[in-house]
Amino acid sequence: MTRKIVKIISIVCLTAILCAIVCGVIVFSKWKSSNDYIKFDKKRLNEVYTSLTILDSNGAQIAEPLYLNNYKQVPLDALHDYTYKAFICIEDKRFFEHNGIDYKRVAGAAIHNLKSGGYKEGASTISQQLIKNTHLNNNKTLSRKVNEMLLARELEKNYSKHDILEMYLNTIYFGRHAYGIETASNVYFNKSAKDLTLDESAILAGMIKAPNTYAPDKNADKCISRRNSVLKTMLDQNAISNTQYEEATAAEITYCPQKTNLDKSYSYHVMNEACQLLNMTPMQLAQSNFVIETYCDFTVQNYLQNLIKKDDTIDKNGKLADISGVVTDNDGGVIACYFRGESGTMPRQAGSALKPIAVYAPALNERIITPASPVLDEETDFNGYKPTNLGGYNGWTTIKNSVIKSLNVPAVKTLNALTLQKSQQYLEKMGISGEQNLSLALGNTSNGINTLELAECYETLAKNGVNSDLKFIKNIYSENDLVYSRKNTSTQVFQSAANYLMTDILIETVKQGTAKKLYSPSYQIAAKTGTVGNSNGNSDAIIAGYTTQNTFIIWYSGDFDNNVSGSNAPCSLAKSLLNNIYSEKVPDKFIQPKNVIELDLDSKSLHENQKMLICEDGEKYLFDAANQPKERLQSICYNYKIDVNAEKNNIMLTLPIIEKGEWNLYKIVNGSKQILTLDKNKYNETIDVNTEYYAELNIDGKDVYTTPIVKVYKTDDEGTEPLPPSILDYWYLK
Repeated sequence: MTRKIVKIISIVCLTAILCAIVCGVIVFSKWKSSNDYIKFDKKRLNEVYTSLTILDSNGAQIAEPLYLNNYKQVPLDALHDYTYKAFICIEDKRFFEHNGIDYKRVAGAAIHNLKSGGYKEGASTISQQLIKNTHLNNNKTLSRKVNEMLLARELEKNYSKHDILEMYLNTIYFGRHAYGIETASNVYFNKSAKDLTLDESAILAGMIKAPNTYAPDKNADKCISRRNSVLKTMLDQNAISNTQYEEATAAEITYCPQKTNLDKSYSYHVMNEACQLLNMTPMQLAQSNFVIETYCDFTVQNYLQNLIKKDDTIDKNGKLADISGVVTDNDGGVIACYFRGESGTMPRQAGSALKPIAVYAPALNERIITPASPVLDEETDFNGYKPTNLGGYNGWTTIKNSVIKSLNVPAVKTLNALTLQKSQQYLEKMGISGEQNLSLALGNTSNGINTLELAECYETLAKNGVNSDLKFIKNIYSENDLVYSRKNTSTQVFQSAANYLMTDILIETVKQGTAKKLYSPSYQIAAKTGTVGNSNGNSDAIIAGYTTQNTFIIWYSGDFDNNVSGSNAPCSLAKSLLNNIYSEKVPDKFIQPKNVIELDLDSKSLHENQKMLICEDGEKYLFDAANQPKERLQSICYNYKIDVNAEKNNIMLTLPIIEKGEWNLYKIVNGSKQILTLDKNKYNETIDVNTEYYAELNIDGKDVYTTPIVKVYKTDDEGTEPLPPSILDYWYLK
């Protein structure tokens, strides 16, 4: 290549670079004057402060501490040099060389992104990460990236590398709601960050890429691999010696288990929801100036929180039970929420509390069953799956009674008739997904269900079959500008008739079934209990229910004896809660829709012959008008008479031969009633003057028919009295 060509190429490249710089300056200058530009704010860097405001439904501020896991800071100088070098080596090896932006990494990331056809790498320096953590959200957009780079330059102009690194280490998120290296060191290793070993420092440095993947309690193998990768990078960059590397990679990973005594109140869930809506970390949200309006009812929140805090139910080891409680407004808003212990926020099995949602309401909606449908509760093998009942089997019963008594075999039979696929379709409409099996009928879901998800399902029943996502937040404002407003979308899951039939059954469950400790004569409550466990003990005890005003869930979890079940402790707590809520005004009754009718069914036909026969005066059941029995009990029309033969002064009475029942023959003389003894349906005696005879047919202890009365006259021996024309007319029917 000639010098002339090289010179031309050099000039072209230099011109291109200069043009790029000029264009960059122009673009950045214009960006700073645009509405998308975020201003640099020193206050967000120097200290963790809370400017976030959370309001209850009446506009009063919720005075609860924001949950940042006892946030603590540590000076950089207090740390071992290998601790902060671990972060520099793995996150930003040219930290001390660049001015906030590593252009080599930017170029490399750009090439990689072009090759991959997406936004895979961001090439963020430590300075940029600090800016993102304190000033920006987590959106992967060009707008955020430009702001990040501009603010990183501002950061470098105002602070030394020492200060930037210190602020960075005190704001990183490490999982377990731990912000900053001092907090993380306490949470994971129960020690101050200044006491971290080299391998522990490498673990924390490796975690920040993805805490849920690389944390020691999440995946030990991945944690070790990531730690060793950090140590190898440190060795390659001469940050540690070969001896240090070998010792650290050989160290066993030890860490503190996650604590389970952390109570979570209303603001915790508000923070989580707001972070998702705004794509921010809790630290960023806490330092924002947002005003969040919630559905919180301060009075109900206090009732719920105090009842749970005071509850003294303990497990087998003497530990207080984990309890979660939720109350909604029946319109998609959570008005109270309190969780004692860690397990309340986790998906678990809901037991029989899921039967109305997964089995019975869908089957009623599909018109596969009615409340009166007969079902045989007996030992049954469903292709190897053999459900049992705690109190044995009940024989023939009804769907309504199966729910009231929380019987398992009828639930599985109903699910079989409904099909798993159809049940899953209903659950998905209420936000519950996953491949299921027949144990779903007993409340076992493949992915489990948490308290808030169960509350959403039961609120669907409370809202006449309409499902809405449960939310804590109504609106979010930033300096009087509306940033977010809740738009309540809904899905019709159950039709009104099926939904009311389910509600009516659950009302009876509270009156006389497993939830009867919840019963109040003052207002209607529809509810279902749930217990998860076996003969060796229970792990979960639940009451899930609703009135026309509120939906509520009380969920106990732990390692309990069998005396802690859905029918006792949760019901008692829920009863106290509802009595407090409705101390001044009780909720209205549920309104029966026009397409639900009441019919009388013949009790004997239903329970002995498993036939739903309509009668005039029998057991009362509600039906969907489009799914009601049509057959009526046929009234038996008897037309039996006493056969009378008379000869002179003797009379023989003969009664018809019958297939079922027995005859009782009576005579009345001068107003006095006497029972007569029959001999093979016959009776003989001398005719008395003006004697009346009649018979009654008795079946199963009940008199079902009475014959017409027969009156017999005696003839005059001397024939002086007027006599009928013939001997057969000595009697007549009265």
